[in-house]
Order: sequence, then C-alpha cells, then structure tokens
Amino acid sequence: MEEKDALLQIKASINSPEGTAFSSWYGEDCCQWEGVECDASTARIRRIFFHYQRDQSLLENWYPNATLFAQFKGLKELELPGNRIKGFTSLDELQKLKHLQKLNLHDNLIENASYLCWGKGALPSLYSLDLSKNRLLGHISECFCDSLTLTELILYDNHLQDNIFTWLSNMTSLKCLDLSDNQFSGSFPSFLVHNLTNIETLTISRNQFKGRVSFSIFANLSRLRQLDISDNAHLKLETESPTWFPSLNITVLNLAGCNLRNIPSFLSTQNQLEFLDLSDNLIIEKFPSWLMKNTISELRIGGNSVSGPFPKTFRNLSSQLTSLDISNNSFYGPLPEDINVIFPELLVLDASLNVFRGGIPPSFGRFKRFLVLKLSGNKLRGEIPYLMTSNMSSLEYLCLSNNNLGGDALLKNSSLPKLMVLDLGRNDFTGNFQDSLSRSFSQSSAFPQLRVLILRGNRLQGQIPQQLCRMRRLSLLDLSNNYLSGNIPECIDNITSWTAVDQRGAEMISYHLYIMTCLDLSCNRLTGSIPLQITQLKAIIVLNMSHNLLTGQIPASLGNLEALEALDLSHNKLFGELSQELTALSFLSFFDVSLNNLSGAIPQGKQFDTFANDSYVGNPGLCGIPLERKCGAHTQKPSYVLSNTATTCSFLFHCIVFILVINFILFP
Repeated sequence: MEEKDALLQIKASINSPEGTAFSSWYGEDCCQWEGVECDASTARIRRIFFHYQRDQSLLENWYPNATLFAQFKGLKELELPGNRIKGFTSLDELQKLKHLQKLNLHDNLIENASYLCWGKGALPSLYSLDLSKNRLLGHISECFCDSLTLTELILYDNHLQDNIFTWLSNMTSLKCLDLSDNQFSGSFPSFLVHNLTNIETLTISRNQFKGRVSFSIFANLSRLRQLDISDNAHLKLETESPTWFPSLNITVLNLAGCNLRNIPSFLSTQNQLEFLDLSDNLIIEKFPSWLMKNTISELRIGGNSVSGPFPKTFRNLSSQLTSLDISNNSFYGPLPEDINVIFPELLVLDASLNVFRGGIPPSFGRFKRFLVLKLSGNKLRGEIPYLMTSNMSSLEYLCLSNNNLGGDALLKNSSLPKLMVLDLGRNDFTGNFQDSLSRSFSQSSAFPQLRVLILRGNRLQGQIPQQLCRMRRLSLLDLSNNYLSGNIPECIDNITSWTAVDQRGAEMISYHLYIMTCLDLSCNRLTGSIPLQITQLKAIIVLNMSHNLLTGQIPASLGNLEALEALDLSHNKLFGELSQELTALSFLSFFDVSLNNLSGAIPQGKQFDTFANDSYVGNPGLCGIPLERKCGAHTQKPSYVLSNTATTCSFLFHCIVFILVINFILFP
C-alpha cells in the first residue's frame, strides 16, 4: 500500500499542472501498471521505468521529490529519461536506496552538479549511472569516491567541468565509462585512464580536448575491449613509440577524427578486432596486408587521402566483412569485377567521392542480401546493370548520384521491394520520363517502400508520370533540373505521406534516418496552374516549383500547409494577388515569389513581416511593406523576360538541403 501511494503521488507530480501520463493506471495491483516491474518472490517494486512520460506541452520543468522514490526499499533500477527533470527535492533521500543498481536520468535538464553529491557510502550497489544529455555545469566533488561497486557510467552530452575526472579516477571498479558528446576541453585526462584498471568500455568521443596524447596511456588496460576517442578535432593522437607495447585485446576501436597520419602499428597484434574506424584522419599510406588478415567485420577508412586503384590488400580481408566505407579518398580505376567473391558477406559498401571509372560490374547483382550501396561522386558511366536491379531483393539504399550513368531506363525491370532511398541525381539519364519509369517497373507495385526519389540534374523529358502517385510512402521527391513539361499531376494528393497531418513533416526510417517531406519540381518547363490538390499536402516542409512556366493565381488555400517551412514559386508567370490567408503559414522561414506577374498588397503579419525585398522583386504590380512602393501608386506591367532553362536556376532552397542527412546518417 505504501508503494502504491508513492506511485500515485509521483503520477500527480509528473503531470503537474495538466499532464496526462499514466492514464492507464487502474486496479489495486500496482505491479501491473505501466512503467512498473515487481520482484516475483517479494512482490515489491524492483524497477521503475518512466521513459519520456512528462507531457511535452508542459513547459515547466519537473523537480521530483526523492522522498517518494525512497519508499521503494527493494528498488534496483530507476529510469527517468526525457522528463524535463531540472533537479530533485530532498535529494539525500536517494541514499536510502541501498539496493539500487541502475539510475538513468538521460536527456533531462539537470545543470547543478551538486545534485550528484549524495555523501559517502551512498548507493553502495550502484553499477549503472546514466546522466547523458543533461546540462550539468557545476563542480562534481568526490561525492561518489566510496561507491567502488559502480560498474557502468554514462555521462555524455553534458557540460561537466574538469574536476569530474578526479572523481572518476577514484572509481577503480568502473567497467564502462562514456563521456562522449560533451564540451570537455584542455589536455586529455591521462590520469583518469591510468586508474581505470578494470575498464572494459571507454568512450570519450566528440569533445574538445587539445594537445598531444600518447596511446601508451591505454597500454596496460588489459581488460579494455571497446575504445572510442573519436572526433576530438584538436587532439593529436600519437600511436607509435619504441618504449611501450600494448597488452590490449580490442574488439571495437574508433579513432576517427584524431589527426592520425599513419595506421597504428599495434593493430598488427589485435587478432580479435571486429570494428575499426580510422575515418576523417590524415592517412595517405596504403593499407598494410597485416591489417586485412584479422577478424574485422566493419571497416571505415573514409575521409582520408589514400590514393591508388582498389587495394589488392582488400582481398585479404576477413570473409566475414559486412560493412566497408572507403568514401572520400582518391581511389581510382575500375571497380573489381569479382567484388562478390572478395566480400561474400558484404551488406554495406560506401565507395562514394572517389575517382572510380568504367561501368558498375554486374557482379554487384550477386549480393542478394545487400542493404546499402553508395557509389555517388565518381566517374562511373554506362547503364545500371540489369542483374543488380532485378536480383538485389534486400537493397534499401541505392545512391549513384554525381556520375555519368545514363540510358533511357532508370532501372530496367527492377524488383527492389525493400528499396527506401533511390538517388540517381546529376547523371545523364535521357528520354521520356513516363516511358523510362514504365521500363523501370517489372510490376505495378514496384518500390512499395520508397521514401526518397532523387532524379535531379538529368535530361528527362515529357510529362511527370502519374505512376509516381502510386508511391504512397514517398517523403522526398526531387525532379528538379530536367526538361519536364506539361501539367503537375492532379493525383499528387494520393501520396499519403504528404497529406497525413500526424506526419509532422518528417519520418524516421531504418538506420535512424529522418527524411524531411519535400517536393522539388524546380527548373523544368512545367505549364498550367498550381493544382488545388497540392494544397492538401499538409505534411510537406519544402515546396519548390520555381523556374517553370506556371500560370494562374497562387491558391489562397496554400495557407493550409501547416508544416511548410520553405515555399519557392519564383521565376514563373503567376498573376493575381497574394492572399492574406498565406500568413497562416506559421513555420514559414523562406518565401520567394519574385519574377512573376503578381499585383496588389503584400500580406502583412506573422512570418510575412520577416521577408525582405528579394522575396518580391520583379513584380511591378506588388505594393506595400517591405517594398518602397506604396499601395495606390501607379504601377506598370513587367518588362523583363522570364528564363526557365535549368542553367538559370539559383537553387536558393530545395530538397538537396535534406539529402545531406542521407549521406551522413548511413555512416555516422
């Protein structure tokens, strides 16, 4: 009864003043309530997991009363992430939780480090502490120095000051320590590493450490299995020294962005290495054969200065390699014809931003389990092999942009039922778009999972095919910079991902990839008026129809596009007045209707008070703020000539802004 009463008081507190969390709590047995787990033998609460329960509409921060949690004498796990916790009242009461093993306060708003000072001997059973993604700013004294049973600590994305390292260095039983995504600066805390003799997983990535540090500080950590010190841009890691030899047996090693100039020689002794990331360094040497003979399943060496043909040493890589990133280097020559033999288990390949030439080998089509293929930014030419588009049934991401690929069919008789991202932009595909798309489909349900279709910068002609309207899950469609003509299809509102109000302008698909909803038809030769069906795309964030030959009036109902952040209708032949209803676009941050035939008063209020002259130039009939022309003054018809060819496009705002997310997230 005591524990049930405490839970009800916590519910009232987390919902203050008008929240709705835990509305499903009912009945006498609180062990059956959401977010609560009891011990089977004692029937006492052993775990509380209230993940992101505080209503996000409540702007007030939450200060939970620690006295309430102290009522759970048998509590072993307390998880309160994402609840806008600013601090605790009666914090000392948490010391009564003698059996607490795990405390998770991830993604809250705690700033004052004094909230961590619970006194000597507090929380003696604690082995997992997660304070990640808070706002800790103050000093952390040696509050926990006697809590030597702590075995896991995650403190990333905070603003903790340097003396936390003194506190941590006394915790010699630590097995897992993560201090990533902070703003730590100054010299690397070598003394901290020396004392962590039982550490197994150490992550100090994405901070601001400076100066030189020798890898020898890790030499005696015989239990260390996973090490990540990546992305400390001002840190210079020295891995070579004649005076030390590591006793490490690493399985996961991330040294990305550490200003390395050479491949660390100690890797020759690491025969259990499974994951190695040396990307974004200054490495220019060829990859030694000894590195390729271990058990690596994931290798990332992108963003270096390695040159030469596709390395022969890669043929010595483990046959268990599943992921390879060699992007953004200077590899040249043809891709290997027998790539499926070299890497029989490969699932992910990023060879983009190199100088590979020739065609795409048909052998890629023998990877039936392939998930991600990125060959963008090379000098590849020819057609996409039929075997690749008809046989890679597991493929989810195909990015081949910025090459010289072409032909009159995008993907011949493709059968890619799981494909979510298709980027063929900036190539040389030609012919009638509708015919090309028809030849790309082996059946009417082709690409049922497609979220992203990028065909910008080709030479496609003809009308926009109505087949696109069957791709109901499409979030980002970029057809800009082609030679498309005719009207915009009226069936465009059949794409339900653009019309769903709860879509809120973005969708998360696999690999934690967020795709913004975007429609870019700019820089074509489209005619006719803006179809009213476009005004139903309430989830769209970016809408660009600039540099076309569109006529008619701008629909007032565009003001219904409540998620819209960017609207570009410039360089067309639109006429009439701008409706005051457009001011309902409360998220609009980019607006351009320049170089049309518009007239009348410019709408005033809300976002429209933020747009400058450039949004309206070339419309002599427009008047009012921000233009100097006052309404009622004599106006004249435009005397300029509209140019609608692809070469005149200014690309001020279009889908490509969001395409960058795709390229980053696949190899974060």
